[in-house]
Amino acid sequence: MGQTITSETTALAARVTTLAEAAFATADGLRRRAEDLFTGGRPASADLAVLRPWVTEALGGLINGAGVITVPLADGRPGLEWWMGSPAQRSRLTLDLDPASDTFVDVGRQPWYSVPRDTGRRHVTGPYVDYVCAEQYALTFTVPVTDHGTFAGIAGADVFVGDFERALRPALRAVGTPVALVNTHGRVVAGSTAHHLAGSLIRDAHIRTALLTALPAVLPGGVRLTPCGTLPLAVLTWP
Repeated sequence: MGQTITSETTALAARVTTLAEAAFATADGLRRRAEDLFTGGRPASADLAVLRPWVTEALGGLINGAGVITVPLADGRPGLEWWMGSPAQRSRLTLDLDPASDTFVDVGRQPWYSVPRDTGRRHVTGPYVDYVCAEQYALTFTVPVTDHGTFAGIAGADVFVGDFERALRPALRAVGTPVALVNTHGRVVAGSTAHHLAGSLIRDAHIRTALLTALPAVLPGGVRLTPCGTLPLAVLTWP
């Protein structure tokens, strides 16, 4: 029985990794397009409009939002080209990026922006309630955009947690025991029981400590931790 659970749990972790890597591939494609704009010198914010066909083409399937947000450009304004929705019904994200405005949105404080900026690495943010875009639980996959090695912004893709969970449902059920996909802070992305709903928090201290190590483990009580590759996500199973 233990061997079967291990096999199915590993398959679930692999499925999570496959879905996440597809979202990162979308973000990385937009990154390459954005970095092309910097090859001839720093563009102006309006120049990001040239990315629109590729941004809107990225929408569909699990991807509900995608785009690029940059540091202030040649005209002193940040660049923003981010769209949401489906290919048939999409809308452009509008954010007030003027620090002097009463409705200013400081993207530099958002982990989907600040972590790639501060680490130079890709990042998964969430699950979190995306009040800025859709007021739904979301995962945001972002990668840093660079200008000749200097941070110049982020490219990313949004996935609704509900859609992510539906894509995982067959693999979740196949595990055969209570199971939850969580981030490194113990926040549940998807689960197979009412005790592990999306957005809820794993409160067991020993589990939360183990999640920070990102290493496979069998914890007290028979809880099994299986990392999802190099992602900040892990599968937990209970006997």
